[in-house]
Amino acid sequence: MKNDNSITLPRYFVLALVFMITVPLLTACSTVALVSHGANLAVSQYCSKAPGAARSVIRKAVNKSLAPNSIAITCAED
Repeated sequence: MKNDNSITLPRYFVLALVFMITVPLLTACSTVALVSHGANLAVSQYCSKAPGAARSVIRKAVNKSLAPNSIAITCAED
């Protein structure tokens, strides 16, 4: 008699594991799309509505509040 210590998992358990791995990956992709859409909207509003002098003041305030991190936004008109 062969001593077989392998474990066989039920099919529904394996499918549940695949589902549990797939859902967070799909959610992460959705989150990235949401963030990029929000950033695009914010930057387009910033570049189209704020005059050049105001953009300079806004950049300094944002950089000060994010220190030691930073964000660089360059408008087409700059």
